[in-house]
Amino acid sequence: MRWAKQQAFSLLELIIVITITAILAISLTSLTEYSITGYIDAKDRNQLSQSAKWTTERIAREAREALPQSIRVNVNAGVHCVEFMNIVNGSTYLNLPSNGAITSFNAVEFDINFSAGLIVAIMPINPTDIYSVAGTLGDVASIVDLGNQSQINLTGPTTFSRRSPQDRFYLLTTPISFCLDDTNGQLTRYSGYPIALAQPTPPAAGNSELIAENYRANGTVFNYQAGTLSRAGLLQINFQMQNRNRNLAGNEEAFDVFHEVHIRNVP
Repeated sequence: MRWAKQQAFSLLELIIVITITAILAISLTSLTEYSITGYIDAKDRNQLSQSAKWTTERIAREAREALPQSIRVNVNAGVHCVEFMNIVNGSTYLNLPSNGAITSFNAVEFDINFSAGLIVAIMPINPTDIYSVAGTLGDVASIVDLGNQSQINLTGPTTFSRRSPQDRFYLLTTPISFCLDDTNGQLTRYSGYPIALAQPTPPAAGNSELIAENYRANGTVFNYQAGTLSRAGLLQINFQMQNRNRNLAGNEEAFDVFHEVHIRNVP
């Protein structure tokens, strides 16, 4: 009787196969890990980039609608703020006396969208005059449509220190602030708080709206150069973007954002 010849792997061959398989598995695992990490990093960078673009565009659009000469900036305990008065309407006045207190005046007809709390401004020339209120701002009680004219009624006798060379006036709401808190990386928009001579940094009253996160101060975040006779005002926005919840590519990767906004300064 003849026995069939049996064939099998030797122990050495088995060890070699296991070793090669393990090396391939480790290599594929590392390759997969790097691919996934790279994808997540790219996604996070794109989100940060889009957030920076959206944020600077929003601040720029609102700042361009600011009352001339009302922009001011401040830093307090790591909180960087820019503040301005928001224009909602405007026109040309017709019968404003050259001096003295008034309780109303007529203006060229404009689209009336009256709401409580409106403020009228005439010939603003610097932030101190604007935020001290007296001489530049007045509270509006009502606006009446007179056909081809509009009548602006004030809450009480109000004296305006100056007259606009172009007979121009503006209707405003309460101040608006954008503040970046460097301790938590949050950018917040504040509105609906009272006018104050000293800039609140940040405002304690009113409404707050979280705009974005993962921001970091890169020096002074907001710089403002007041306008001159030869150029408009210039608001500079300067910060860094960084994912505070996760280090990109295993390190504290961040990128700088710098944006300039040209501000009209004709009162």
